[in-house]
Amino acid sequence: MKRRSFTISLATLGLIKTGHAADESLGRGWAGQKPFKFPTYKVLRLGTYQGGSSEAFAVNANGKAAGRVGFDIDGIYRPALFIPGQAPRLIHTGGPGEATGINARVEVVGWYREGSVTQAFHWRHEPPRPLPSLGGGHSEATGINNRSEIVGFSEAAPGAAHAVLWWGEKLIDLGTWGGYGARATAINERGDIVGFREVVVDGVGVRQGVRWICGKAPRLMPRLPGYESVVPTAVNEHGDVAGYMYPALDFLFGRVAFIYADNRYTLMPLSSNQPTAGLGINNRREVVGFKFDQGADPRNRALMWFNAGKTAFSLDGRPEVLAAGWKALEQGNAINEGSVIVGTGFFGLPNGRHSIEAFMLIPRK
Repeated sequence: MKRRSFTISLATLGLIKTGHAADESLGRGWAGQKPFKFPTYKVLRLGTYQGGSSEAFAVNANGKAAGRVGFDIDGIYRPALFIPGQAPRLIHTGGPGEATGINARVEVVGWYREGSVTQAFHWRHEPPRPLPSLGGGHSEATGINNRSEIVGFSEAAPGAAHAVLWWGEKLIDLGTWGGYGARATAINERGDIVGFREVVVDGVGVRQGVRWICGKAPRLMPRLPGYESVVPTAVNEHGDVAGYMYPALDFLFGRVAFIYADNRYTLMPLSSNQPTAGLGINNRREVVGFKFDQGADPRNRALMWFNAGKTAFSLDGRPEVLAAGWKALEQGNAINEGSVIVGTGFFGLPNGRHSIEAFMLIPRK
């Protein structure tokens, strides 16, 4: 693969109008729209290992998921592959780690701890393959497409993260996109990449979103008034981006989920002003993520947005979810083109206890 030019263009820093999502309790979007029919789901437990915990972070087109499993001893965890109806398959890394991406060929990427640093890896058959690094310390892989292009970050020096692209045996340094550090967070089938750079504004460190449409120069994503940090988390095949933004000094309570499509943002707050985050998007512009409810336990509650962000829908507390034994669905982490969702929830156990487990929601026809 040829090295691609990464000259930052500041022309994208103009402001644009925003939209606002409907309240999650409503079954409608904008005024005048027809009532929205919410889906129902088949709810699956993706399993645990030795009575421990599990979490799912990515799902492929065939309904296989990647994440991690925790052992019920000493808090140890390892990357894992989840196939519905089967026990989780451990990916045998030398230290604790997570699988953060999976493609249709069931290639899995992620990271594991090796000594005092994290090491990016690629796995298809045992053993997992460590990905080359820039030599400075930590590296992590965050996503993979069906062309086996992998994105993530690698430190060129301790604390100096560069966005990177792995392809075959090659490591391509995408640099810092004009900041003191940068990370690529997702890649689609066309090779479009999203991520963020880290800069200091008025003495405060912020994250500025970067969107690179394949064949063009990377561009900073616009920043809206009051939101200094923009963190893209996912990109679909059309180049639409999901993520969250927040004021520089209010990451926890100031977050709001967004879709960036057709050169404009749609913000997805809730009427109760609870913080939200978008974590996954598909080609239908369906977004999954969570809201943060400081008065709840767990505090995160899984959400989905339809109608390109205009209609919010709580995945947590659905009748089919409760009937399947789940006490709460905490986060929707990823969604595929069949609208299959994976994430993390709290499954009810005897005597009022619960376990943290990976879930999968499959829409009923």
